Amino acid sequence: MVWIRRLYEVLFLGLFLFFLVITDLRYLKGWPVSLFLEATPLVAVATALSTHTIYRNLVWGLLILAVTMMLGRVWCNWMCPFGILHHFFGWIGNRRNVKQAIESNRYRKIYAIKYYILAVMLVLASIWVIPTLWNAPREIGDAYRGTSLSSTGLARVWDAVGLGLVRAAAAAKHDNATLQIGLLDPIALTVRSMTTAILPSVHKASEQVYTENREYMWGWIVGVIFIGLLVANWWIPRFFCRVLCPLGALLGVFSRFALWRIDRDPVRCTDCDLCLKSCEGASDPHKDLRKSECFVCLNCIEDCPHDALTFRFLPRKASEVTYPEVGRRQIMLAGLAGLIAFPMVRRSGLVTKNFQRQAMRPPGSVAEDEFLRRCIKCDQCIRVCPTNVLQPALFETGTEGLWTPIMISKMGWCELNCTLCSQVCPTGAIREISIEEKLGVGPFESKGPIKTGTAFYNHGRCLPWAMDTHCVVCEEVCPVSPKAIFTRIHKGTDRHGNPIELKRPYIDPVRCIGCGICEHECPVKDDPAVYCTAIGETRSEDRSLLLALVNDGAQDLVSLG
Repeated sequence: MVWIRRLYEVLFLGLFLFFLVITDLRYLKGWPVSLFLEATPLVAVATALSTHTIYRNLVWGLLILAVTMMLGRVWCNWMCPFGILHHFFGWIGNRRNVKQAIESNRYRKIYAIKYYILAVMLVLASIWVIPTLWNAPREIGDAYRGTSLSSTGLARVWDAVGLGLVRAAAAAKHDNATLQIGLLDPIALTVRSMTTAILPSVHKASEQVYTENREYMWGWIVGVIFIGLLVANWWIPRFFCRVLCPLGALLGVFSRFALWRIDRDPVRCTDCDLCLKSCEGASDPHKDLRKSECFVCLNCIEDCPHDALTFRFLPRKASEVTYPEVGRRQIMLAGLAGLIAFPMVRRSGLVTKNFQRQAMRPPGSVAEDEFLRRCIKCDQCIRVCPTNVLQPALFETGTEGLWTPIMISKMGWCELNCTLCSQVCPTGAIREISIEEKLGVGPFESKGPIKTGTAFYNHGRCLPWAMDTHCVVCEEVCPVSPKAIFTRIHKGTDRHGNPIELKRPYIDPVRCIGCGICEHECPVKDDPAVYCTAIGETRSEDRSLLLALVNDGAQDLVSLG
């Protein structure tokens, strides 16, 4: 069984890397390139809490939960790519003798930290429950008094409670939730690290990964975190999996229902503790097995010299520790930490009124509040972007937006006929759109094109405006039709007093879609004379630039700028 497990490890790691390569090649047709992201149960549970819905393909996560409730945490050591990498790095750096290996694999109290991390993240995803319960009595009373309730007695009370809770939840969900599980979810963390740090570094050294260089802001921070977690295995085996992994904590909670598990025969056991020599989860198979920590690696069965350990169906309850070893007070403190953290980071203003110009989201992104309730920071959209315009944010969009995708036009531009980012998002933070919808043609003509922002000029740096130098680059590269950038002839004199005719560029804010190619191609490279901001994006009325006025039945768009 150990060799079978190793074959599964090779199979799933190879499949994960294959999907990464397919995504890099942008050959998506027929390939479930986001399968691993969709199969992580933590994403399904957390997004269900934060959005009140389960996004279509996330049902794969429910299948993994079902397997966990039958066999235990087989995901962690058989299928999880990050767990497999930890296993490999731990094997590379293993210089322990048998006694040291046994001692390193005993359970420690710090292994409960992952459960507190899970509690914080789930609270952040479900803070909407508090205003829901606060407003529920009023909503239930209004529903009870409503004339639409035709039932009587207890049936009427039951209907009023149900309708009141639905109304209270609907009123609360638009304000109170943020999805932060992607910071430590092992699949999101691995995809993000491969995208922004590892593979670009491999390409820089070998020039064999991409057709052109990929550069990502703050990718070095992501890489240091990723490599640091792997190297930590040399001091504490499976450090991330045992101490930090919130997905492992969630699976540990559900593994208490496992029907099969490791069972120890106390008659055959001689207390030699050799079963701890290669134990991946520090689950104490030498005494009462900790079901929540067991990775089902089966190494203990192979290492036991007396055949005292077996993998059995419904063994004795007396020989197991069913629940994770966590304190109620500590769980309550972790939940309180999440409760306090949310308003502190949300009310910083970088998400609401004081949003920065860099807060430009990919086309098809939902409104910012909803975006932060859906984005798991996997950076799959960044990986598939053909022009390198999508970059991982640091604090440009507030603390909540760490590692979420933003458009940096100096790095690239949004290709007019490209919707790849919307095809790979596993949670609907970027909803799937068609080329027709993006361009606002065909059945979407009445809505117009999707705008990610608007371009503006800095006349003090623009060559025709500030330096009497001919330049029409921005007009030439503007991809929309009719063009959003146009020129007007300016007649004047140069610095020597000679007459001169110049074409000075202007921007039509109605036609501009904020693609950023004008900023990318501007010859003033350090601080481009034309730049894009998130103002005017179609996903948010709060960031509207244009005012709709109705005069004599005709609708005109008037710029507020």
